[in-house]
Amino acid sequence: MRVYIPATVGQLSEIASGSWDPGTAFAVTERMLELAPQLDPDEVAEEVIHVAAMRSALAMRSPLRVVVVADLPRSDVRSAPDEHPAAVVLGDVVPRDSLACVFVDEPEAEPDIAGALADDESAVERLSDRDLLWYDVSEIASIALV
Repeated sequence: MRVYIPATVGQLSEIASGSWDPGTAFAVTERMLELAPQLDPDEVAEEVIHVAAMRSALAMRSPLRVVVVADLPRSDVRSAPDEHPAAVVLGDVVPRDSLACVFVDEPEAEPDIAGALADDESAVERLSDRDLLWYDVSEIASIALV
């Protein structure tokens, strides 16, 4: 099952090590598909990535949004019915070989994240309009950040 895991800039080296145990993630769940029947699964996945990215910035207080994408066995992923419809709970450490890619904001997004944390609605809107940069797993250790 493909999962989208919110992370922080400070966790990138831990993520690359293969000993990262994030706990909560997001996925294209049946609940998400039911809530957005007009969207195809790829469009729902884009929404889920956005939710994970905003969790990275607003709840985890990362200076840039970070979303780690991993493919895990369904047996390692449980639903989280009391949380967001896309929320899932991961059962264990995320092995390095399950990582698919990482999405990270460009450094210029940092002021918008700071604004969003200060409840600036226009900063939140600008973040929603920003695309995340895609990185291959092999590039995690060399991601140039703030």
